[in-house]
Amino acid sequence: MKVVELMTPNPATIGPEATLEEAARRILEKRYGSLPVVDKEGCLLGLLQVEELLPHPENVPFSDVEALQLFGEWVDGDFLEDIYRRYQKTPVKAVMRTEIPRLHPEDPVGKALELLLTSEVRHLPVVDQDHRLVGILTRSDFLKLILRRR
Repeated sequence: MKVVELMTPNPATIGPEATLEEAARRILEKRYGSLPVVDKEGCLLGLLQVEELLPHPENVPFSDVEALQLFGEWVDGDFLEDIYRRYQKTPVKAVMRTEIPRLHPEDPVGKALELLLTSEVRHLPVVDQDHRLVGILTRSDFLKLILRRR
């Protein structure tokens, strides 16, 4: 089986200059876990995952304390208001992942499954020979495949 048979074609995307606020709204509207970031020609530039939009705990250097960090900066107690302000002005390109695995429609699904299980990316962009986004493959797609095979 090939990737093209399992992928979701023509997924929703976002541009690199869009704000994180726009991206968060689109992710919620589509119920996606990520958005591929593409240029005006549809070429893949990166991937914005929900995880990049949320604060994560980090160890404060030289201490045993953990604090929240967002976009590489420490977040204080009024973090919800602070996050929203940052979402309104921060472009997607500032936090998107650019070093991500990519698939081709003709790749075997075994390669895709291996990438999903061994990388930190949960949504694999599928690109053509010109690097234009043509689809996306997720862990859920494999669950659907397994249930169909029963």
